[in-house]
Amino acid sequence: MTITYKPIAQEYLSAVKTLNSVIFPVKYHDRVYQDALACGPVSQLAFEGDTLVGAILCRLEALPGGAAQLYIISLGVLAPVRGAGIGSQLLAASLACCEHDTAIQRATLHVHTANTEALEFYSRKGFTVTETIAGYYKRIDPPDAAVLVKQLQPEEQQQQAQQQQDA
Repeated sequence: MTITYKPIAQEYLSAVKTLNSVIFPVKYHDRVYQDALACGPVSQLAFEGDTLVGAILCRLEALPGGAAQLYIISLGVLAPVRGAGIGSQLLAASLACCEHDTAIQRATLHVHTANTEALEFYSRKGFTVTETIAGYYKRIDPPDAAVLVKQLQPEEQQQQAQQQQDA
């Protein structure tokens, strides 16, 4: 199996919407896809030949003090090709886009609390659960979400970036 990775582009949005409808129990609003498209290469796609088999959709969000965070909207891989490292590669590519931008201090996402496979995946990748939000999802039972965070910049680098912005 040969997998190729590409940044998200307008021409793939229809396929990404179809992929997400197959993988996830929630329907994403069109605005989500436009946000991911606007943020460029932090959103990545995985293809086997011409078939889209995985995607990570992200957006950049402002934090207080001029900092930013990478918000992972979704990361999904079709069931027949799971376990081949595609999700790990997609996540790594998105995080790599943020490495040299000290303003992007962390990556964060919400995960359905019943999705133990995803919780374990993100834990292995250095994410920690920081809180649980009761009633986050409207059409999923249980409706709760775990908030996961991974710091992308060392603490001293975050402080230096903050001091430069305050100067």
